[in-house]
Amino acid sequence: MFECGAVSKITHGVKLLGKGAEHIKALGMPITIEAGDATQGAIDSIKETGGSIRVLYRTPLLMRQHIKPHKFPEYKELKTPMPPPKRVKKLEKLKEKGLDVEYPRTPWFTDNKEQLLAEAEEKERRMREGQFANLLPQYPADRSPGVGADRPRVERK
Repeated sequence: MFECGAVSKITHGVKLLGKGAEHIKALGMPITIEAGDATQGAIDSIKETGGSIRVLYRTPLLMRQHIKPHKFPEYKELKTPMPPPKRVKKLEKLKEKGLDVEYPRTPWFTDNKEQLLAEAEEKERRMREGQFANLLPQYPADRSPGVGADRPRVERK
């Protein structure tokens, strides 16, 4: 796709969209695709045919090596580093969507996943049941029209 010009710039991969899902179903054969992300419609249509969508974690440098291997020396092999916490959370969300996700082992997340979830739940519980919990602002804020109409506006210089 990159060589024929269908995609011009790839930083984190290509997102597979489900617009042509009926064409994939019409093929009637399993397809394995490596992509950066996919919509639920695309995932469902590929899984119906028996195929799968695979997501590999790659840094921009590793992606560049994957797309243009001729620009990198053959004797040098780049190793995949441990992903940052935000990226791990995004990859886990992709895994929940039904994609096959691969990334290096992250001991701070994979070994303590249940503990991290329990700590976050405990923190939320303490905020809900605190002494002055009713004074804390509720997020996300209500954005419906007319909610703040009774509050005086303060003009700033």
